[in-house]
Amino acid sequence: MLRATASCHLLPVRICLALIVCTTTALGAEDWLQLKGTPTHSGNVADRNIKTPLSLTAAIPLTDALFTSPVISQGKVVVIDGSGVVFAIDTETNQIVWKFATRGGAGNCNNVASPAIIDDYLHVGTTAGYYYVLNVNDGSVVKEIDCREPIFSAPAVKGDRVYFATLGAQVYAVKPAGEVVWTWDFVKEVVEFEGNRWSGADWLKHRKDRVTWRDHFVCSRDICLSGDSIVVPAGGRTIFLEDTGTAARLQVVGEIPKYAGSEYPATFGQSADEAGNVFVQWHRRDNAGRVEIMRLKGEKIEADYVKGTQTSIRDPGLLSFASVSIRGNDVYRVKPEAGLGLCRHKLNTDSTEVLCEAPSVASPVLTENYAIYGGLDGKLYVVPLAGGEAVTFATASGAPITASVAVADQKIYVPCEDGYLYVLQADGQSPAKQIPLPEQDLLVWKIRSPLTGPLADPKFNWYTNYGDFGGTNANEQGLKPPLRMRWARRLEGTVKHLPVCGGGRLYTHTAEGQIIAYEQDTGRLLWRRYWPDVYLSFTSPLYINEKLLIPQAGIKKSRMRCLDAATGKLLWEAPFTGSPSWSRQFPPVVHGNIAIYASGSGEYAPQGTEKAFTFGGKPVETPDGREVMSWIYSNDNPYYPKDHRPRIWAWDLDTGKVVWEKDFSDYGRGGNDCGIAILDGKLYYSTFFGYASSQRRRRGLPVENNGITACLDPETGKVIWLTNKYYVTSKCTLSARDGRVYIGGYNRANENTQDRFVWCLDAKDGSLVWQSDAVTSALNVVTVGKDYIFSNALRGKGNVFDHKTGKVVSSIGHNYACCRFTLSEPYVLGANMDMIDLSDNGKLVSTGPAIDSRECLGAVVSNGRIFYTSQASGFIVSQTYGEDSQHLPAIWERP
Repeated sequence: MLRATASCHLLPVRICLALIVCTTTALGAEDWLQLKGTPTHSGNVADRNIKTPLSLTAAIPLTDALFTSPVISQGKVVVIDGSGVVFAIDTETNQIVWKFATRGGAGNCNNVASPAIIDDYLHVGTTAGYYYVLNVNDGSVVKEIDCREPIFSAPAVKGDRVYFATLGAQVYAVKPAGEVVWTWDFVKEVVEFEGNRWSGADWLKHRKDRVTWRDHFVCSRDICLSGDSIVVPAGGRTIFLEDTGTAARLQVVGEIPKYAGSEYPATFGQSADEAGNVFVQWHRRDNAGRVEIMRLKGEKIEADYVKGTQTSIRDPGLLSFASVSIRGNDVYRVKPEAGLGLCRHKLNTDSTEVLCEAPSVASPVLTENYAIYGGLDGKLYVVPLAGGEAVTFATASGAPITASVAVADQKIYVPCEDGYLYVLQADGQSPAKQIPLPEQDLLVWKIRSPLTGPLADPKFNWYTNYGDFGGTNANEQGLKPPLRMRWARRLEGTVKHLPVCGGGRLYTHTAEGQIIAYEQDTGRLLWRRYWPDVYLSFTSPLYINEKLLIPQAGIKKSRMRCLDAATGKLLWEAPFTGSPSWSRQFPPVVHGNIAIYASGSGEYAPQGTEKAFTFGGKPVETPDGREVMSWIYSNDNPYYPKDHRPRIWAWDLDTGKVVWEKDFSDYGRGGNDCGIAILDGKLYYSTFFGYASSQRRRRGLPVENNGITACLDPETGKVIWLTNKYYVTSKCTLSARDGRVYIGGYNRANENTQDRFVWCLDAKDGSLVWQSDAVTSALNVVTVGKDYIFSNALRGKGNVFDHKTGKVVSSIGHNYACCRFTLSEPYVLGANMDMIDLSDNGKLVSTGPAIDSRECLGAVVSNGRIFYTSQASGFIVSQTYGEDSQHLPAIWERP
């Protein structure tokens, strides 16, 4: 059951307009000692009473964006910003009392570990791998622990102990002043790996083959405490540890049950309640996940899940990327999904109650009468638990609020990605003197550590999903071993496209609608933008001339958006139609000042009306017999719905106005599986109508063509030549290089054969140059380098083809699934940063570390660096290679 009790209309908040920092009178001496207020991270702080309206008391500028929650004690609010600078602010005057810059320099960025306070001591971990204990009163260093790997997890405090975990899943127990009592290492104790966990060479030596989800180990989300257990999210497993006083004892390794797969999933949020239940928001693959409930009984786990939280590619609803909050039998969960932003689930029932529509990745805090959370739209939402409309506060810039708030003395402390800590009075009073929102842009979007070196030039950018407008998926930038980690950061979303680089930045688009820009050199987040109604959109951005083009698609609407690449400001948007499914990670191509994109048009739903229109499961009939396609549809399409039409759009790059539009439905129905490429001033387009002409005949659809490939004038859309003999099938775009066009696919091309081929066409007229040997499949794109032509096969051998004949001359094994390999000659790069040498019979040169539980995405080489985005595990990393790896280490490595 799904019902909305509030729509979260933006009620006017009575904001006090005055100075950015002003003096207020403290009403009490409440503390807020750790993330979400408790060591369980339940967010249940029923003793905190706030009243509306809200009024702005201060907006305190820091040095970078805020991704952490504040803590409060002894009349001070303390927060660490993204660049690792700790600020202590007087709660009465809102003046900065002291600040402390943690070690690490420019690479010490994206700090996401919220601090904790015990007695007079502040505990805080950093991306640079240093863990600090500071004196709360003056910021002096009491203890520095060099963990030599990043700390993404907030410390948890209980009794006279503070517990924290590193990204490499090493758990520490320390005393208030920082004395280490014990450590415990998941990688050594459970994974049974003794080498350098951040070294691909060490993993290859250990595994003798590529790493897999079984080797996944990172602890990128927050630990929590449950009863007498320290609960650690490590590599898709949930670890329960007991503190014996002098050492850790492993109680049990919790595993998520089979659901949409059986591999270890990723944890996107973890919290516990006072009854001993641990709630794990997890993701396995392709939007498949739910909130699992684990409870330790003796030495075993009792498992259940919160009904109404399960998601998949064929069920409506998106994943959550934050820990849930719990009060009694009520579970509060935020999602980056318009209309379902804050939901309340009842344990042991399957009802879902929408309390507020505003999308979010920031876990809520539950005061006596309100749930408080920040939105991706840059607004704070104060939502009545009894139902009713929310009160909102809009920050100055509209930058997202992605960390939980702190509440003390009827004030709400709001960390924002614009670099300000906002302080809101929530005592029900309306001060006569009004305080303005800050007007100063803190310029957190500006690059602080630019790329340097001979490969920093724009001509070495991997600026689009398949590398260039020809879709060759290949480059040459001197790639060679050894590989070495450079940086690692967290991602609150899922991704199915390759990283895209330009202007010294790396860009990603989450399937849930976020577009995020990072520094290439450090991974520092520069800006984040979000648009609602984006639904499992697997599309990639395109960087060109300081513009960013991104097709953002959804069942309700689809928009091509053009952003300023430096700031993320929206320049224009234009509508298009179609599902961004498996084959369409590609963004537009650009010719001159024209941006061109291809897709299909038709009606979509989470589940289709015929088996041929679904990805799996039982079709859903429509009352009037209308044909509806699944948004994420089958890999094996004999035909498409009658209303599906193959479409191409061309827009003016400066204005977004339509220059020309093309509908190829006279040739057939379909268009979902298609591709585009630019070569020598010509546009090449290929699309699939399904392999079963007999099925189409019975249904009254055109039977002449299973697909087409065409050459067009990109300025006018005029067709220069067209063939119905060769065409992409499914799960593949087309590529073009050196006067030739290359076509592959997952499907058979027609119903009379089970064979699949790669076709090489002459770009001048579409005639066949060669047909390859039969292959299992040719997924995603046929990669065309100077020396090698390569294609991956789903759960089969990846093949290397002879340029002149198409004969398979060598292959690679390792049993990859739908991995989107790239080629930086002579190496292909696969999942978990696998590096395979095509010049040495497909030898595996490096593998890991295993940071992803899935293998849908490979890495890219751009500007002399390697960049990898995990599909399933919410993680982005960069590596250096060759000579650069000797002098560009990770920020957490020491000389």
